[in-house]
Formats: sequence, C-alpha cells, structure tokens
Amino acid sequence: MQHFLTRRWVAIHLLTLVIVAVCLSMAIWQLRRLDQRREENAHVAARMKLQPVDLQTLLDRAAAPPEGAEAAEFRVVSVRGTFDVSEQVILQSRPFKRRSGNHLLTPLILPSGEALLVDRGWVPLPTDDAVLAEAHPPSGTVTVEGPLLPPEKRGFLGVSDPPPGRVTATARVDLDRIAAQLPYRLYPVYLRLQSQQPGNVGALPEPVPIPPPDEGPHMEYALQWFLFAATALLIYIGLLRREHSSRTAGAGDPEEPEPVAA
Repeated sequence: MQHFLTRRWVAIHLLTLVIVAVCLSMAIWQLRRLDQRREENAHVAARMKLQPVDLQTLLDRAAAPPEGAEAAEFRVVSVRGTFDVSEQVILQSRPFKRRSGNHLLTPLILPSGEALLVDRGWVPLPTDDAVLAEAHPPSGTVTVEGPLLPPEKRGFLGVSDPPPGRVTATARVDLDRIAAQLPYRLYPVYLRLQSQQPGNVGALPEPVPIPPPDEGPHMEYALQWFLFAATALLIYIGLLRREHSSRTAGAGDPEEPEPVAA
C-alpha cells in the first residue's frame, strides 16, 4: 500500500476529498434554500387567505417602523380611488398566456390624497396609442381589489435601469424611482389588480393572477451536486482499482530465466 502514499496519490486523495466536500456542501445549501422557499411560500399563501383589512390602517403600519412594508405585503385589500392616467408607466416584457406584451402601472389616488400604484394588467404589443386608448380606465371613482406586493428588485443579470430623468417605461416595478416623479406620496407597496368596479370600457388590460407558489430549481440543483459528488467518488475508486490491478499484475509476472552459458 506504500505506492498509494506517494506525492501523486496524496494529491489525488486530497483533490477527491475537496471535490466531494464542495459538492456535498453545495447540495446541502440548495436543500436549505428549498426549505426557506417552502417557508416563504407557506407564509405568502397564509397571508393571501386572510380576510381583507382596512387599507389605510394596513398601509399606515407599512409606512411606519418597526413593522415596515412587510406588514402589508401579500395582503388582499379593496381600495376606492381615482386613476391618474397622466402618470401611468408601462411595465415592459411581461408575457401572459404565451403572448408577448406589457403591463400598465397606474397610480390610484386615494381620498387622503396619497396614491397606491396599481398593476392593472396585461396589454399586447405594440403598446401604442390605440391599445392604451382601449385600456383607458373609467373616469371617476373605482373600487379595485387585489394583493399588495413588494417592489421588484433588479437581479444580478437584470435589465439596466432607465437613464436618469422621467421614466415612462420600466423593466421592473421600482416604486422609489416612480415615486420620485409623482406630485403626491406613493405607498411602498403596489397592488396587483384582480377585479375592478366599474370595469374598463374595452377588453384591456387583462388582469394577471398571482402565479401559484414555485419551489424553484433547488431540488434539481441539489440532486445535480449529489451526482457530481458520486461521480467524483466513482472516478476515484476506479483509479484505485486500476492502480491496484496494475501493481498486482506486475508483481505476479514470472521472472525470465537467466541464459545458460554455453
């Protein structure tokens, strides 16, 4: 067994140990992320099932410490107000039912003078004047209902934010950016519209329901890391067996007889 303690084999032992340890660590981390995702999904589902609460009370709690905006997120509310189409922003690249299109983000001015941004739903491409005219909300007071959602954050590979200045189209719901250009206060959560009374005159926009909870690819990633660890071990065992077989075969070869002098 001394040949398995050479510098070459010590390096192979250590490399295998590192690879397996890293793969197992990544697999365990993915399983932990899966547990976290499941807890988050359960939390959201529980909040969505709660009875609607008074919007003003809920948003006042969301705007003040220590609870913060999390107190209002994923709660279903019913709100009365007036849409301000002049401050509408197009939320770009939002396909729905395998159709390309955008969403319309429209401030709803409440009786208090403050506003709640409402994602009114999906409109097709191109989102031109004709589409926007068909998607125009009714004038006067409306009642909208839907869950309150947190602002969207830019991902690591997300689309770059629009340049400084007034924004009329955006790739994500950036409430701080939109609030900066409004003449009234905007709440730190927005509403995904599910129903509206009175309804729009035309068929647009189409309300977009909240998608069902998604556990993400964490289980698949964990299985892949376990597979990588198993593959590294199988390669390592194969190398050991080949080396052992080679040494055994070499030791068992008969020695050639010495030539006899004439």
